[in-house]
Amino acid sequence: MPAWLHYAPAKGWMNDPNGLIHWKGRHHLFYQYNPEGTDFTNQHWGHASSPDLLTWTEHEVALLPGPRETAPYDATACFSGCAVEHDGGVSILYTGVLGDAQLPCLARAADDGLSGFVKDPANPLVPAPPADDITEFRDHSVWREDGLWRQLVAGARRDHGGSVFALSSPDLRTWDYDGVFVDRAGSKVPGAVWECPDYFAVEGTGALLISVIHEDGEEGPAVWWMTGTTSGADFEVRKTGVADVGDRFYAPQSYWTSDGRRIQFGWIRTHQDPTGLGGKAVGAMTLPRELSVRHGRLHCEPAAELTRLRLASTPIPVTGTADLDGRRTAGELVLHATAADGVRAVALRSLDGAEMAVDLAAFAGLDGPLRLFWDAGIVEVFRGGVAGTWSDLRITEVAQLRLDGDTDAAGGRAEVWELARPKRLTGPAAGHHAICRCV
Repeated sequence: MPAWLHYAPAKGWMNDPNGLIHWKGRHHLFYQYNPEGTDFTNQHWGHASSPDLLTWTEHEVALLPGPRETAPYDATACFSGCAVEHDGGVSILYTGVLGDAQLPCLARAADDGLSGFVKDPANPLVPAPPADDITEFRDHSVWREDGLWRQLVAGARRDHGGSVFALSSPDLRTWDYDGVFVDRAGSKVPGAVWECPDYFAVEGTGALLISVIHEDGEEGPAVWWMTGTTSGADFEVRKTGVADVGDRFYAPQSYWTSDGRRIQFGWIRTHQDPTGLGGKAVGAMTLPRELSVRHGRLHCEPAAELTRLRLASTPIPVTGTADLDGRRTAGELVLHATAADGVRAVALRSLDGAEMAVDLAAFAGLDGPLRLFWDAGIVEVFRGGVAGTWSDLRITEVAQLRLDGDTDAAGGRAEVWELARPKRLTGPAAGHHAICRCV
């Protein structure tokens, strides 16, 4: 059963969010996309947009590999990248893939609807990784600072592991290599390779998120944040942490909205869920999240728009089992006050008895209420600036909730919100290829 709340294309494979931007009153979400199958290959950029972060329109494919005759540098795939406002329009920087070569490329939106992109004749902008010891070099985060464009590219160095590299440019086309921005040794963040850098600054504090490919045999969280101070091309890390305490979150990207908020989406890796491999589409985006930096730490919470979906609430017992009035594809559980500390786990049970248990230990002792969203087998939990994402796609509808916890939790309050189903629209040319021109 398709999710209500989480964006996914009608068909095909989806992974990393790309090119996120709030432009001309709409939120634009591009993403790694294979329109011809449900395998990780043949990466295009899919495209969806929304006026409100709730109602999404799926558009035609916005960026295609090749053609080899005029754009050989990305004939294999168009990997991840970002979008920036530039000279009255929108430009994207992305990783063009040709065989084993992965290099930075530039393209310009063909119109204000961002329906397609014109590839730059200077591509690839950097003809080779800019230092001999760089073994991986891909994915982009770009911003404007002190009259220059700054770019971070993630990857790895021989004998150093995960690293992020700094570049600068006067015009988005000609880039100078400024050195290593931060690496595993300088941050104590693990990983043989780092991917998908996402950097922003708030009141003098820089925040960087990276996704981790672990060393062989190494396990642990997949997405980390770092905060600190930036001086030129160097990042001095002050604090680090895990960006999501679940097991499905990867490759997040964030962007500024016109009202000054930093909105984030991440890829939910539903292909790691055995039930997630049999449908027409694989992969989903998280709910929209708001990021901030508080006391030097990254703070994440559900986007404010999600409360507009609330229809009616029903109180439920803080411990024990609660039958829902009808099977619910999507809903929101809120644990207030002592209930948020006393409830150790929540089990979501379908009508046929399948059960998904969510351990809430990582949220104990944090401030504020706990909010748990479920949506056709996808669960996201938020409390005190911490988020967690899980899935069990067998649980397409929830008929019963079980709250396991201490008897002291009974002094708190729990309620379930019925949520409206946002509209999902299809653009007039959805599923057809946009024209990507090279000039």
